[in-house]
Amino acid sequence: MSENKKRNGISSLYVLTFISVLLVSCVGASSKIKINGDGSGTVSQEYRISLELQNVGKTEGNEGMLPLPAGKEDLERTVARIPGLRLVSFTSRQDKRDLIINADFAFDTPEALAALMENGDQPFKIDLQGKKIILNFSAGENGDPAFKEMMVAAFLGYNFSISLSVPGPVKTTWLDGYGKSVQQYPGTCSVRNNTVDYTVSMGDLVFLDTPLALEIGW
Repeated sequence: MSENKKRNGISSLYVLTFISVLLVSCVGASSKIKINGDGSGTVSQEYRISLELQNVGKTEGNEGMLPLPAGKEDLERTVARIPGLRLVSFTSRQDKRDLIINADFAFDTPEALAALMENGDQPFKIDLQGKKIILNFSAGENGDPAFKEMMVAAFLGYNFSISLSVPGPVKTTWLDGYGKSVQQYPGTCSVRNNTVDYTVSMGDLVFLDTPLALEIGW
């Protein structure tokens, strides 16, 4: 195999792996969730996708695999298959750096919220009777240092954030993969009255050393 072909093969492999990771974690994502005492509530979501990432995919011939946020029609299909969920508004715009998608939802039940927020093997668990919500974060990607360096550079400046308002005063506990309480976690987590806010860089989230869970009670 020639050196050029070898380099092209490695480049394509990196892009394919890179995109497969991004399929379950957008470049930047934020959610603002309000849960009422009866289990109903609202969700506001924003996704930011790097225009540079889109161009990389097109250059490598993998534009069909790019993890672009769903269009309005796709979100409407999602809403149609989840009882008790409604799409309230949808907007899409572009700045010099990103494609930005905003979507607002209303839900009637905790089950509808959990179905909307589910993401592969990172379930969003709600126990309304037990007054508890658990956000699960899977262990991150390991592998070639060059690939990791490329990932970290691509995620630079992008965050995952969630703001969750519940019916009562918030208390939080961080857990490891065995359900044991831990004190160390990436990002920042703060509590104010009935709301918990958590923000972490997308690079730190993708490369978590071990599984973590944020338990939110009230």
